[in-house]
Amino acid sequence: MMMVRVNDSDLTVREMVDEDIHSVARIYLENFKGMKSYDDAVRWVMMKHKSKPICMYYIARLGEEPVGYILWTEHGGFRSNAVLELEQIAVARRYQGKGIGSMLVVESLKDVCRYLHARGSELKLVIVTTSSKNTDAKRLYERVLNAREEALLHDIYGGDELIMVARREDIQFLNR
Repeated sequence: MMMVRVNDSDLTVREMVDEDIHSVARIYLENFKGMKSYDDAVRWVMMKHKSKPICMYYIARLGEEPVGYILWTEHGGFRSNAVLELEQIAVARRYQGKGIGSMLVVESLKDVCRYLHARGSELKLVIVTTSSKNTDAKRLYERVLNAREEALLHDIYGGDELIMVARREDIQFLNR
């Protein structure tokens, strides 16, 4: 678990536990247009969470308040060169722009890489998709992961999705 100070409170990032599912669903509904129903969001998060280690959620807490989450998904089976997708990241709107998203990416990916290493695997690359209109997310992935545009998928999830890739050797905080 990583801790820093934000607004005179401690910000921590840790693996999500069952008790965090409802908080993640609320943050999801505040940030994404896909699912409209709270019950659907809770059920989706619960099912993804139960598929650990294929899907791994991490939560950011400011003091006792859940303020963000990230979801990593491994693709292609348990290979020696793992391919991860940063499937979803969200920060409660009132806390956006304070570095919480960056911290979620960095600290959770370090932890996922420790897990991979313990099972005899290494990270090969990270895939990220985002709306082609979401320039804030694109800049976050470029800045934190050194991700680069690879492709554009037209008319998916109600708009165009940009696919970005970050290769292990380009992710600076993992190479220290």
